[in-house]
Parts: sequence; C-alpha cells; structure tokens
Amino acid sequence: MIEKRNLALSVAIAALIFSGAAAAQNGQWRFSTGSDFSSGDYGGDPVDTEITYVPFTTSYQTDLWTFQATIPWVKIDGAGTVLGAGDGGIVIRDRRRNPGRPEPVPDPVASSDSGIGDIWLSATHAVQAIPSDLFYLDLGVKVKLPTADDDNNLGTGKTDYTFQADIFKPLGNATPFLTLAYKMKGEPSDIALDDVLYVSVGSDFGVSPNTHVGLSVDYQEASFSGSDDSLELFGYVNQSLSSNWSFMLYGYSGLEDGSPDYGVGFQLSYKP
Repeated sequence: MIEKRNLALSVAIAALIFSGAAAAQNGQWRFSTGSDFSSGDYGGDPVDTEITYVPFTTSYQTDLWTFQATIPWVKIDGAGTVLGAGDGGIVIRDRRRNPGRPEPVPDPVASSDSGIGDIWLSATHAVQAIPSDLFYLDLGVKVKLPTADDDNNLGTGKTDYTFQADIFKPLGNATPFLTLAYKMKGEPSDIALDDVLYVSVGSDFGVSPNTHVGLSVDYQEASFSGSDDSLELFGYVNQSLSSNWSFMLYGYSGLEDGSPDYGVGFQLSYKP
C-alpha cells in the first residue's frame, strides 16, 4: 500500500499559498484528521483487502522547520496478505515464498482486525541555500514507532526510518512537485523485507485563491520479494473554508497489482 506523502506535500503547498510563509515565522500549530478507505485484491488474492485508516495529526511549523506526529486508528478486512496501513503499508502476496524464511503459513482466510496503528514522528527542514527563484527544497526524516498490533497484521512490530526530499516550484497558478524518499524497513523475525524507494511527481493548481486541485503519480518498490511494485494515480481538491479551516477530498486508483484497486478519503485541518 503506497503511502500518501503526496497528500501531505499538497497540504503544505496549499498552506503556503493560502496563508503565506511569513505566517509560520512565529510558529504555527496545525491539527488535522480524516479518513482513508481503500480496497483491492493485490494481484489475485481470493479475498479483497479493505483498509480504513483514520489519522490524528498534530504539526508545528516555523519558518524553517516543521515537526509532525500522527497517531492513527486502523481497520483491515482481508486475507492477511497486507500488513499495516498509511505510511507503513506493506503488501505480502504469499509468505510461503519468503526467501530465507521457510516457515509455512495457512492459506489466506477472510479476517477483520482493528486498533491503534503505528505512530509516525517527522521533522522537515526548508533548505535556504537554494535561491527561491530556482525551486524550494525540503529535507525530512520520519520514524515509525511500532505501536500497531503485529499479531493482527496491523503492523510489522518493528521500527522504520524514512529519509525524504520534497522539491516544488510555484509557476503562476501551478506548483509542480517531486518527492523522493528512501524507506528503511525493520525486519520481523519471520519476514524478510527490503528497503524501498518511493517517488511521487505531480502538480498543484490554483483554481481560485481558496480552491486548489492536484494530480500526481506515486511509485513505490515492493518491500517483499515476489510482490509487485505499487503505482497509483492520485487526485484531490483542497478548499480553504476560512482563515482557520481547510478541507481536502481525494481519490486514487491503482495501476499495478501491488496497489489497491481504488481508494477515497478526506482530510479536515484546523490552524488556531
């Protein structure tokens, strides 16, 4: 399951356009929540996997730094071939083919589990050494704390690290962006996982001062040998409701077997 880093980047771009970077110089808190629902057979599983992901996020932004913490609630209905959700989603099509881990597992059976997901902490720095007339560059690091129940496939039970670069450039009403990330996976005792590369490319478009739309293509390598890579088309509408509130509605479609067939979601954000 591909992470929605392009969603977070789009929110950051919209915040920059709506309120101006100067608003963050004295420190700006932001609180957001929402819901994400996805469904897919991930290349032919006999039972579709449906994931509901409800994050609660707090962030603090200054002129150069953004700190963020996300605590999610997760519900997974499926065949047990998908571990986790959100940033840490991992597709495992057949654990019996796990290289170097010969332990057999039962054939996929429909199940339903829910609970607290993995907590994500992140810090992002806006690089000032690059002239703004060229482009903007943000460098970030994220840490996944393994708070999800790995016995119920809500997570891997291990700590992950992500190193990320976000590049974007306002060009009139459009803001093209590129995200490059390298995700280092903690390995459970019974599953061999690979570190993966994530790439998202797209653009935000200002329809009006308060309304933005965007489109991106998101790619992520498979973290499990034998699984397919993820490739998704992602689109959104972001509406500023007031100087304090904004609302985003989005949807995405899987273009490869390693992605869900489709997904929809929303995010509501508040700035004091």
